[in-house]
Amino acid sequence: MNVNQVSKTLRTIYPFIVGIYICYFCYGSAIKHPIFLTLGNYLILKYSPGPYVHKASFIFSMGYLFYIHFYRFYVLTSYSIDVTGTMMVLVQKCTTLGFSLHDGKCKKKEELNDIQKNEAIVEVPSIINYLSYMFSYQTVMVGPLCFYTDYKKYIDGDHLKVEGSKQPCPKKAAIKKLIASACFMVIIILFGKYSPEIIATPEYLQLSWIKWCLWWFFVIFIQRVQYYYVWVFADAVANVSGFGFNGYDENGEEKWNLVSNVYPLKLEMAQTFKETLDSWNVATMFWLRRVAYDRVPKNMRTLTTYMLSAVWHGFFTGYYLTFATGALFTLAGRYVRRSLRWRFLKNPNLKLIYDVVTFLSTKIALAYATLPFVTMHLNPGWFCFKRVYFIVHIIALFLVLVIPKILPPEKKENIKNEGKKDKIN
Repeated sequence: MNVNQVSKTLRTIYPFIVGIYICYFCYGSAIKHPIFLTLGNYLILKYSPGPYVHKASFIFSMGYLFYIHFYRFYVLTSYSIDVTGTMMVLVQKCTTLGFSLHDGKCKKKEELNDIQKNEAIVEVPSIINYLSYMFSYQTVMVGPLCFYTDYKKYIDGDHLKVEGSKQPCPKKAAIKKLIASACFMVIIILFGKYSPEIIATPEYLQLSWIKWCLWWFFVIFIQRVQYYYVWVFADAVANVSGFGFNGYDENGEEKWNLVSNVYPLKLEMAQTFKETLDSWNVATMFWLRRVAYDRVPKNMRTLTTYMLSAVWHGFFTGYYLTFATGALFTLAGRYVRRSLRWRFLKNPNLKLIYDVVTFLSTKIALAYATLPFVTMHLNPGWFCFKRVYFIVHIIALFLVLVIPKILPPEKKENIKNEGKKDKIN
C-alpha cells in the first residue's frame, strides 16, 4: 500500500488485521497467549513509573514466555505447530519497547549511545500503533524483530524520504531474496531427510572417522539452510510490502537490509566465531545487545547475554549445552585474535595461512557447538562430544587460559602507532 495512495490509518490497521488473522489460522484458540502478552505489556508501558517500566516489561514478558516454554517442554510430547515462535518474537518487541520508553523518559541524551538515541521514545504509542507494530504480518510469525521507531517511519512513509527525485524501489532486492529462498527450498527438498540425529545411529558410527565427521558437518549445514530459507523469504515479504529500506551504501546502491535476519554467504565464509554470530539471527543479536549486553557490567556481558539467549529459546538441555559451548568459543576467538592475529599481518603468506586456519577452525567450531541446539536434547550432542573426547572444548580452554600468557597481546602503544600510520597512509 503506497503511502501516497492510502491513508496512514489504513496502513496502520491493515498489518494488524492480516497478522492477527494469520495467527488465528495457525494457532486457533492459542492466539489468546499473544493477545494476553501484548495487552498486558501495554498496560505496563502505560502505567508503570518511568524508572521501572523496562524492568517490569522485561519480567512480565520473559515470565510469560517462561510459562509457554514450560508448557511446550512438559505437556507437548511431540513436535507440533505451537505458538512459541510467535511469542518469542513478541517478547523481543515488548521488551525493546520497554527499554526504549525508559531511555526516552528517564535518561539524558548524553547518557545514551547512538543506537539508543535513535530508538528512544518519550511517550507510549497509541493502542492502534502498538497493536499494528506487535502483529504486523511481515514479522509476526518468524520475525525478525524490527524496532518501533523503524516501523513507525515505515507506517508514516518517512523511511523513503530521501534527497533527490529517485524513489527507492524494493523490486530488485525482493527478487534476489525470493530466488535465494527458492534455492534454499530446493536444497531442503533434496537433502532435508538427513536429520542431525543420524550421526549417532549404528549405521553412521561404523563409518571411518573422516567420513563420520564430514556427515556431521553436512547435517548441520542442512539445518542452517532451513533457517536461511525461512528468514530470507520473510525478508523478501517485508521488502515487497515496502518495509526494509535502510539508506544507501558507499556506491549509491539501495540497501534493503533493515529487517534482514541472516547473511548466508557472510556466515559460510566467516573466519571467526564472532563473525558467524554477527551474520546469524541478526535481529536477536540486536535484541540481546539492547536489553542485556549494553546494560550489564563489562565482565558479565558475554555470560549474561548467552544465558538470556538460552532462557529465551526454552528449556531444552541442548540449548544450554550449545550456548555454554558458544560462550567458550567466543572467548577463545577473542583471545586468539588479540594474541595471534597481529603477528601474521606483516607477512602476506603468513596472513593467508592464518586466514585459512581460522576459516576451517570456525567451520569445525560451528558444527561442533550447534549439534545440541538443533537436536534440542542432551543427546546425541553429548554422546558425540564424548566420542571425540571433548577435543574442541579442550582446545578452546587452552586458547583462553594458556595462549595469552605465552603469547601476550600486542601492546596498546603499538596498536595506536599502527592506527596513526594507517591514517597517514
